Amino acid sequence: MTTEFRTTYARATREYDTEFQQALVGEIITAIAKASMVTDPDLRVMALRVGETLEALTSLLISFAAMSPHFDTPSHLREFAEDLAKRVRREVGKARAEGFGEDFIFGARKGGTA
Repeated sequence: MTTEFRTTYARATREYDTEFQQALVGEIITAIAKASMVTDPDLRVMALRVGETLEALTSLLISFAAMSPHFDTPSHLREFAEDLAKRVRREVGKARAEGFGEDFIFGARKGGTA
């Protein structure tokens, strides 16, 4: 992460920081993009490996949630999991219905073969 997004300890522990969250998303996307570039010297292709990326991000999500004592309470964990599932269904469905990526990602078409 670039130093411009790093914060003081006081800010990091004070409250939820949307600016940090957005910077972190940018850093994660950059890391995925770099890791997805193929090594063939004659190709400039980014092969987004959706399955592997989703598994890696899911593993990270679980490990970060496991660090929080908030989830020691079963109802908190259940609420988090249910809300996350609803959000994934809603937002992926909306993005697919709107044709997200169809014009620039090979195989992203509805009913794609990728």
